[in-house]
Amino acid sequence: MRFKETKLKKANVIYIVISVIILLGAGVFFYNKYKRNASYEQPVAQNLVNKGLPIAMALDDNYVYPTIVAITSAMENKNAVNEYTFYLMHPSEFKDENKEKVKSLEKKYDKCHIHFINMGEQFKNANDKGHITTPAYYRLALSDLLVNLDKMIWLDGDTLILQDLTQMYDIDMEGLYYRGYLDDNVYGAAAFGVETDHYICSGVMLINLKELRKDNMVKRFNDFIKQNNSKLVQHDQTVINVVCADKIGILPPKFGMFNISATKERCIEYSDILIAKDKYTHEDMLNALNNLCVLHCVTKPWKEPDVNLVDLWWYYARKTDFYYEIKEAYPIF
Repeated sequence: MRFKETKLKKANVIYIVISVIILLGAGVFFYNKYKRNASYEQPVAQNLVNKGLPIAMALDDNYVYPTIVAITSAMENKNAVNEYTFYLMHPSEFKDENKEKVKSLEKKYDKCHIHFINMGEQFKNANDKGHITTPAYYRLALSDLLVNLDKMIWLDGDTLILQDLTQMYDIDMEGLYYRGYLDDNVYGAAAFGVETDHYICSGVMLINLKELRKDNMVKRFNDFIKQNNSKLVQHDQTVINVVCADKIGILPPKFGMFNISATKERCIEYSDILIAKDKYTHEDMLNALNNLCVLHCVTKPWKEPDVNLVDLWWYYARKTDFYYEIKEAYPIF
């Protein structure tokens, strides 16, 4: 009888131990899952040390190589004494091997700092029809994420940075949320009843995070998306230009000129179709063409061999440690 009782007690102990292990394992699993999915909800800047000029970008597994080329061009052309900190926003499904590739730029370049921000499922339900992917919306959350920063630069991964970015960062942002390169599509705002003579491209921007936080704009962005999701033809760009219409300024054209406009003739044509009262003049555009700081490759040089300045993008691709991988991924020649 004692033998049976002892055996029963041992069985109960084993059962309890196994149950505890299972519960602990489940707890860790769900905590990690929650942490991944909710990471975008937590202000992350207090855990990150910003050194020098802050730059935010977004990427996923399909945009790793263009992002590496963009960062490479920035590091190759910055002032030697300046430091750049890149905040790279990505979805939860982002391969570790791709993180390692991007992170390798820290070892290659002095004064280059890279922080990854896992955005979890943020904006997963936002309209991403067409060529736009969910990470395009991530820039809308920056002011609530990077709470120790008041100002920063945004760059899409399809950019080339050809001069030091301090000149862009130092532009006055008093009373503004964003500055960007003038886009010719003012009708993107008119469709929502917003009358404006200027409309900016969200691919290259100077952002006043402090002003956005003060006015709780992230909530307004999310509310606008929920109410108008099916009508967001230009996605995050529509959100910014409509919701922030009264507090949007213009960047000089040297900061964000489109590669499709990067010829003398196309510069003049682009100036002519703009309607903003402070629009870029012919002289503005031509001076910018000869003194570009940020080139925005809206037509992708890794896909279109005949686009303007395609050789310039591949020049910086060759400077990366992944040139042969890039050639294999994009065999356009």
